[in-house]
Amino acid sequence: MDKFIFIFLGLMLGVAALTIIFALLTGLSSFKTGGAMFTTTHRSKIKKVLEVVPMHPGQVLYDLGCGDGRFLIAAWRRYKVKAIGFEINLWAYLLSRLRLGLRQSHVSVYFQDFWKADLSDADIVFCYLFPDVMEKLRQKLSKELKAGAKVISCNFEIPGWRPEKILTAYHPLHADPIYIYLLSKS
Repeated sequence: MDKFIFIFLGLMLGVAALTIIFALLTGLSSFKTGGAMFTTTHRSKIKKVLEVVPMHPGQVLYDLGCGDGRFLIAAWRRYKVKAIGFEINLWAYLLSRLRLGLRQSHVSVYFQDFWKADLSDADIVFCYLFPDVMEKLRQKLSKELKAGAKVISCNFEIPGWRPEKILTAYHPLHADPIYIYLLSKS
């Protein structure tokens, strides 16, 4: 009986330690993210995007704030795109590295602020960011992306841009809009 108590206490201490580490790393990254928290993109949204937005082998796909890398991995598996992600939340970055390591994927994830990255070679940009950064994102993408690039934004519109399509994943808890934009330059 004592053995089980020690195992249980050890597990509880492990969970408590991971919770503290998660909170610490999230708190530290909130200075750069403006308080935005790491959240995963539900598989129903990923499936919907990959069904509707055509991609081709070799195209460059960027995921801005890629979290655990699940969208990048799914897009690479289905279309063999060159999948590149940026993440500044250390916890999410470590999860993505673990996920990539387990799958031996051809996806690249960088512990880097995407605001400092050059996205000019992007064919597709995916993001699940919050409204307070969307105007700044529009300015960056307008300046850097080439004509014909697609931008996919989960949940939040990019101000001043008219979406080519608005998708909805058929899931009772994850039916928020997904905005698809096709960049045209005048």
